[in-house]
Amino acid sequence: MNLKLLINKNDNKVVFAEAENDFIDFLFNLLTLPIGTIVSFLPKENCLRDLHESINKLEEAYLFHNQSEDSFLKLKTPAYTFLPFFNPYSSRSRSHKEDDLVTYMVADDLSVTPKSMTSTMALFKKYNIQEVGVLEEKAVSIGLEEALYLLHHALHSKEALTNVFL
Repeated sequence: MNLKLLINKNDNKVVFAEAENDFIDFLFNLLTLPIGTIVSFLPKENCLRDLHESINKLEEAYLFHNQSEDSFLKLKTPAYTFLPFFNPYSSRSRSHKEDDLVTYMVADDLSVTPKSMTSTMALFKKYNIQEVGVLEEKAVSIGLEEALYLLHHALHSKEALTNVFL
């Protein structure tokens, strides 16, 4: 996956990223991940992490009949079931038509809008950008490592793109 970042040089922050369908699929699929698979990305002081650790420590006798701790703690399906763009058997997600050429804008907080002049101007206003001279473009590629960092920062920050790529 590739993105084109628009960066405010004065603040050293990402204003938005231009993205195509594959990255939008990735973002939308983050919302379908089972909570148990992302517990390790949560802060150490967190109720879900405590719950996860307590299940890990429980003896099988205390679990529900016919269930082991692994059924709660380990994902039994491959990651590409939830993240099809990382499927080693497929080069592209199939959720969009092949001829669909929509470009999206992804803000630093990962909110998504179709790319348009109106959306661009709204973000410029939000970030108080009055001159295009303070902006620069940067092309980035997203592999598995960057995707995991993005998930981590999406759970901890409102500036996920800036935290991952700058």
